[in-house]
Amino acid sequence: MSRGHRTIPHTADIALEAWADSREACLAEVVKALVESFADAGSAAPGESVAFTAPEEGDEELLAALLEEVIYQLEVHGRLTVDVLPGPAGTGLRLVTVPAEAAEQVGATPKAVTGHDVRFGQENGRWHARVVVDV
Repeated sequence: MSRGHRTIPHTADIALEAWADSREACLAEVVKALVESFADAGSAAPGESVAFTAPEEGDEELLAALLEEVIYQLEVHGRLTVDVLPGPAGTGLRLVTVPAEAAEQVGATPKAVTGHDVRFGQENGRWHARVVVDV
């Protein structure tokens, strides 16, 4: 399976790019790119698993909503998302988290997904995501 991610400096924000062979794997990669841009969870043992129900809109709305949920979990509940898994029987996604205090902060904490330049879809048999995040 071919998958990966990267962060790209983008004026006062950061741009995240991810790619994978499946939709869920690409979502997991873009979440990892977001988290790695500001935290190092190292060998922290995964803690809670949080359910995430995808919005009924399209793929780009799903990507933005997922990243907003990752930011919300950090800000409100002190949970850092370290992985994204499919939910039981195709019912949304599960966010695998660790306590935020178990991670080392290595960059600016994201504030929100910007409303522009959100792309998520399949291209030549592979899923690609690109999003700009306000830090």
